[in-house]
Amino acid sequence: MSTQKPKIEIYTLEWCPYCEKTKALLKSKGFSYEESNLNEEDIKEEMEERTGGAKTVPQIFIDDKHIGGYDQLIEANTSGELDPLLGLEEEDSYTEKLWDLIVIGAGPAAFSSALYAVRKGLDVLILAKDMGGQILETDVIENYPGISSVVGADLAQNYWHQVEEYGVKLKLGEEVIGLKKIKDKEFKVITSSDKEIKSKSIIITTGAHSRKLGVMGENRFKSNGVHYCAICDGYMYAGKNVAVIGGGNSGLEAALDLAKIDCQVSLIEFEKQLNGDKVLQKKVAENEAIEIYTGTAIQRIMGEDKVEEIEIQDRDTEEYQKLKIEGVFIEIGYEPNSEFVKDILEINDYGEIIINDDNMTSVEGIWAAGDVTNIKDKQVIVAAAEGAKAALRVNKYLS
Repeated sequence: MSTQKPKIEIYTLEWCPYCEKTKALLKSKGFSYEESNLNEEDIKEEMEERTGGAKTVPQIFIDDKHIGGYDQLIEANTSGELDPLLGLEEEDSYTEKLWDLIVIGAGPAAFSSALYAVRKGLDVLILAKDMGGQILETDVIENYPGISSVVGADLAQNYWHQVEEYGVKLKLGEEVIGLKKIKDKEFKVITSSDKEIKSKSIIITTGAHSRKLGVMGENRFKSNGVHYCAICDGYMYAGKNVAVIGGGNSGLEAALDLAKIDCQVSLIEFEKQLNGDKVLQKKVAENEAIEIYTGTAIQRIMGEDKVEEIEIQDRDTEEYQKLKIEGVFIEIGYEPNSEFVKDILEINDYGEIIINDDNMTSVEGIWAAGDVTNIKDKQVIVAAAEGAKAALRVNKYLS
């Protein structure tokens, strides 16, 4: 490693999950950074000038070299370009041993699994593309027992610090793309950077990702008017006309967050009624900045160089209508991150890994926990409990 660490600068915003993931990745490599918040005077203009007009956060600089956003940081890490920029030599120690347990993922189920496993004396490695899971996209969690209110990002940091105290090895920026059973109690985990790591057992806790809408214009305007996280990108549309697609909790929360920054919000739900929590439905209904369209399908997202309008259809009358919109936030739920094991494990029609009451998958020695599985309730506390269960079963399996 170089004796002089590089200067790392990150342009961020509060409540930006990808900013938190960026900081976590750099921290996991042992680096500190300078942080500039776009809410501070002149910082937004400075960022746009240095990046050539970038409007999304985070934006990352290493020794004045513009890396880009979070996706570009991950690409640089996967390709092997990031470590030389940071002055790091490749670390082989964690790839050369046989671990007792590899936990794939870094959300509530992952950290709970790691905590319970390491306290049983197991040698544990956490591998994940990024840190935190969906809780980084959650503003405030108010239904976690023992904690009246906690910011999602803070809870993720607390998880991390707790397992660090027990010596759990955490490798972020390593996306797992394959698993292979070598023999009884020996598996090979393959990452996107072509690393191969062996373990006696596996717990998969990869969670889920935002579901796409699948309409014309969605891919064309992605990150240029079409977004999947109002907390991350909503600030760019302050005072503008926006649409939120989805009437569940995520959609209702997004609509309320956007209304707070003076957006005029069109909330569009395919079903005939909203289906989020009654408390949130009441808040939305009482907010004059939010117009609700139920029983409505979005057909197209349109514009020249950016989003300018959307076309919707009333499902009862079949009448079409165009709305002048500058930003579209798609909040229609999640899909499990199970693609990398679809040819190895039994998976249901929803893409969820099928587990039994002991969290065991269809392959002995591989467990799964949290939102990637076929459990009914997708909640932070449930994921954490499922992770603990899986770790206890692993300990029994290896004993």
